[in-house]
Amino acid sequence: MPRARRNAPTRQPRPAPAGPTVWAGLALRVLDSAEARGLPRHVLMEAAGLEHARLSAPEARVSLLSVYTLLEEAAARLRDGCLGLHLGAALRVDDLDALGFLMVSSRTLGDALEHVLRYQRLWSEGERFSLERGAGRVTVTYHPHGPERLAHRLMAQLLFADLIVNGGRLVGGLPGARLRLRGPRPVDAPEYSRVLGVPVSFRAPQDVLVMPAALLARPLPGADAGLSGVLARATDRMMAGLPASSRVADQVRALLPELLPESGASLAHLAARLRMSPRTLQRRLRDEGTSLEAEREAFRRQQAHVLLEAETPIAEVAWRLGYSAPSAFHHAFRRWTGQSPRTFR
Repeated sequence: MPRARRNAPTRQPRPAPAGPTVWAGLALRVLDSAEARGLPRHVLMEAAGLEHARLSAPEARVSLLSVYTLLEEAAARLRDGCLGLHLGAALRVDDLDALGFLMVSSRTLGDALEHVLRYQRLWSEGERFSLERGAGRVTVTYHPHGPERLAHRLMAQLLFADLIVNGGRLVGGLPGARLRLRGPRPVDAPEYSRVLGVPVSFRAPQDVLVMPAALLARPLPGADAGLSGVLARATDRMMAGLPASSRVADQVRALLPELLPESGASLAHLAARLRMSPRTLQRRLRDEGTSLEAEREAFRRQQAHVLLEAETPIAEVAWRLGYSAPSAFHHAFRRWTGQSPRTFR
């Protein structure tokens, strides 16, 4: 046996990523794309502080801020201000693992978006999507993490390109859709229209995709209720395996199933459970780009679909979601989807 070197350093375990994390597969896609364009991956990994061993581990997660740096470095070195557009449009179903297959096996485009909302923490803990419906249209908003930086625009490009290009391809296009992005109009603005195929404007207060609500009812060609159920249960297990989040919004979401039937998840009850004042809870949520009303509404909308698909009695759905009467739930569900819970089922 070879002799051990004297005074050899002891290998220390790698610490877990600090702060919010993101699925490591995203970093790998950026590295693969950059390498295919002649940029060595070790250069980007070193600049972003990423380790190959951590990226290649099953169900690995890495720091969201490291991925932000990775995107910025890749865009600068490749001189590609539309890097996110090119990455997003090139994503495949298997690039998103179980979540990707869950989306394409959904019944409709609307159901696929509901799965994105429900499981978005698997993709990224620090960022958030929200969906609002009204006046015959639906608005999908991207909420980035942290102070303003270039990576926010690149990530918005990537996420909306995937939704518009790949999602649109599944349902025969997204006629009437338009994208509004924050920040000044870039010199390469024509590339946005070329890649996305929808009108794009800039200097918006938020990054939003607006499209006719009727598009949500478009069926997906790969719809499979049985497969979708199996994948949803597998994705639930993956969600349960994530470490507890330090974000207040995630802690609020974790308490909603328990507190909605008891008290409607009021501000006072949630603040008491989180051991902070109602004013502090409101401020912390506002700092994270959300509010109790938005989180409660998003949770109710997502869970309504899940419970109805599971054949839960409508009266029980209303109670579990904290509505005072089934009629109040009927009114909310019609506002979200344009149809009654019974018709949806």
